[in-house]
Amino acid sequence: MEVAEVTNFLKQTIPFEQLGLAQLAELAAHFNVYYCQAGEHLEINQERLLIVRTGIFALFSDQQQLLTKLEEGDFYGYQLLLTGLADNDRLVCEEDGLVYWLPSDVFHQLRYQYKNIDIFFQRLFGRRLHQYKEQQSSRFTLKVADIVQARKVAISGEQDVQQAARLMSEKRVSSLLVEDDNRLIGILTDRDLRSRVLAAGLPPTTAIKEVMTPKPYTIEKHAYLFEAVQLMSRFNVHHLPVVDQGLSFSMITATDIIRSQQDHPVYLIGEIHRQSSLDGLEHCSLQINNLAQILGKQQVPAYEAGHIITTITDAFTQRLIKLAQQELGPAPCVFSWLSFGSQARMDQSINADQDNALLLEKEPVGDVADYFSQLADFVCQGLARCGIKLCPGNIMASNPELRMSLKGWSGKFSKWIAAPTPDAILKSTIFFDMRVVEGSKGLFNALQQDILARTNNSLFLMHMAQTALQRTAPLSFLRNFILEHDGKQKKGLDLKKRGISLITDIVRVYALANGVLEVNTRSRLQQLAVDGVLDSKDTQNLCDAFDVLAQLRWDKHLHDLDQGHDASNLLDPAVLSGLQRHQLKDSFAVINAAQSSLKHRFCKEV
Repeated sequence: MEVAEVTNFLKQTIPFEQLGLAQLAELAAHFNVYYCQAGEHLEINQERLLIVRTGIFALFSDQQQLLTKLEEGDFYGYQLLLTGLADNDRLVCEEDGLVYWLPSDVFHQLRYQYKNIDIFFQRLFGRRLHQYKEQQSSRFTLKVADIVQARKVAISGEQDVQQAARLMSEKRVSSLLVEDDNRLIGILTDRDLRSRVLAAGLPPTTAIKEVMTPKPYTIEKHAYLFEAVQLMSRFNVHHLPVVDQGLSFSMITATDIIRSQQDHPVYLIGEIHRQSSLDGLEHCSLQINNLAQILGKQQVPAYEAGHIITTITDAFTQRLIKLAQQELGPAPCVFSWLSFGSQARMDQSINADQDNALLLEKEPVGDVADYFSQLADFVCQGLARCGIKLCPGNIMASNPELRMSLKGWSGKFSKWIAAPTPDAILKSTIFFDMRVVEGSKGLFNALQQDILARTNNSLFLMHMAQTALQRTAPLSFLRNFILEHDGKQKKGLDLKKRGISLITDIVRVYALANGVLEVNTRSRLQQLAVDGVLDSKDTQNLCDAFDVLAQLRWDKHLHDLDQGHDASNLLDPAVLSGLQRHQLKDSFAVINAAQSSLKHRFCKEV
């Protein structure tokens, strides 16, 4: 073994990089080097630390579930070294590589000698447990602990009902946990006080244990919320004690469950449509971030979360239009409120801005122009108050250039398609993802059909494809990430501009070339596969890459939200797990291949 080579590797590997050269060389001498071939199963039940030097290794659970993929600099074995407990995992070499093994006695000596190294592996183990928990949990359900507070309001069974009533009034609760030496023996509800005490004419000195509900059904705090609902429905109870490892923790009520549904998008959308003022809508918008965090806890996939966020934006838009018309009166002609970009594609995130316009039955002159100018200003400013930022490029209905008749819009698109220039196409790309949010669908359909009848134009498609090829995925020839700065001393990967948008741009070209009515990127891909335009394998690869990028971006936004930061699309790949880095590199490789196919198909001389 070449000690110098191992030393150089350790010098660039966290947490060993903090050691001096002499210490690194001494440590390197203890490592064993092992060459692995693709398909080989590694022996991982011995107490020793593994470090991946090269290659890719897939880690599977005892139920054959892929847990993660280990790449250069990733560790395995620390869980057994720290706890003495072995998992029934399998580690399989997927790509020929080298691994370094460090004996257990050297590992423990290192931990005891260097506190920072010990803390590193303890935290790594903690993250590992969290990742396993995430992979095993349901995506669509809340836990009981997510909606109840650790607020135990308890009383002894020996006390009387008057004391119970006073405690319930003081704590503003409708039920009490009844305990004997910290052991749950029953519950007392306000219904019990009415039916078993007042209605029975019992005195206020009656002992609680005489009128309580003994041996109540209970639910563990880590149980799923639907289990609590099922239990309460099955036995027709409205109060359910929550226990933690057998001890009383709190109480969950039917009211708690109803209140928990107020974070559901259906409830929020209903609330939005019930508002009679802009202030009310602004108040509703304050729930969006909380809803996003709830979606994150439920592990709702990014594409579904995007659909939900967009639907909420649609609801704000629709209600603002109604409120504007209450002030301005009915519209002087039929109109369609159009959305572009991410709102049109229904893949908005929590940092989206506005992209909208108005399509009018009549030319915007005189009273018609004045009316829709006021309506557009009201809606766009209202959306801004509700957290949907004004478009920095002024692609909004409040811009008079984006309030046009069917003839006006048709002429605008016709000019872009029939006589395209690189600059014009670059500025117009967003308009080719379009959807009607409110107003006449017939008027919108007429415009959409007119556009798609023109887009099978080789010169136009060539310029669209060239625009889609201006940016590339941030992956080098050697499959290393290419990081960029955001202008704020931060560097990383822009998941939107250098990932999601690249796929959106590629798919848009194929959709316009083949008259696909769908606007959502995933739906476009599905339709292109059905029509035989794209190979089913290529379609699936693009869809998978899109989902990976969208999920990483959504997770990043949720993390930023949790930290109190503005949502950013810039991701530092160092924070990702081995599996996530592997998936991200594969996604960028898929984009590169798709761009190459796009260039070959549409960028020939015409």
